Amino acid sequence: MRLDILRRLRFLAFAVIVLIVTMTTCLLSTIISLLTCWRDSPLTLNSIFINCFNFSCRNILGIRFRIKGLENLPKSGHVFFASKHQSLWETIALIPTLSINAYVGKKWLSFIPIWGWALYSSGNYISINRKAAVASTFSLLRNLRRRFASDKTVRLIIFPEGRRNLPSDPPVYRRGLELLYNSFSVTVVPLALNSGYVWPKRGYVRGGTITVSILPAIEPGLPRGQLMPLVEKSIEREVKVIGVP
Repeated sequence: MRLDILRRLRFLAFAVIVLIVTMTTCLLSTIISLLTCWRDSPLTLNSIFINCFNFSCRNILGIRFRIKGLENLPKSGHVFFASKHQSLWETIALIPTLSINAYVGKKWLSFIPIWGWALYSSGNYISINRKAAVASTFSLLRNLRRRFASDKTVRLIIFPEGRRNLPSDPPVYRRGLELLYNSFSVTVVPLALNSGYVWPKRGYVRGGTITVSILPAIEPGLPRGQLMPLVEKSIEREVKVIGVP
């Protein structure tokens, strides 16, 4: 009982601090973007908010992480990171480590006051509507084509399972990543992790050390139908190697 109370208090302190920093940062970011027509301003979620999130995870929730396979991390060029999805943690914490500058999320998030405005103004958020899968797919393709047409390197993180799962849940990998892989000549880097034990989908944040494993890159050019079995096999095999923190 005492442990549960302490966990609740720690998460409450974490939530209050992150909320205050998020709202302040998002509001300033939105105002700057509106006044200057400058997207991806210095006061975006990619800087202050993420640093605050990682600092608070480490010092309040007791969540730390280690990276395996840094030698597999491409130093340059376009990359699609295909990540296992077990918690909220990896959607935010990995952005600076992997130099991610594009991420896909639910459309309704962009309509949240202040938070959603900042997501839009950051220029990094690609929204999709799961209820209109075909239209969202074409919208995602158009968005990525614009990014590839610019001089900016695209480093996109995508979660092939589509939603958070418990570590014990059987994996169900969707095929959206394969469509992107076949549409663009891009390296795919699978990511395995065990964050679901430390910050579970349901229940209290337990704290501990998350392991993120960067697996060998999959180069462009695989025949159709071969990417997803390879991604799933490599991630799920590594998840078993990583085990429980």
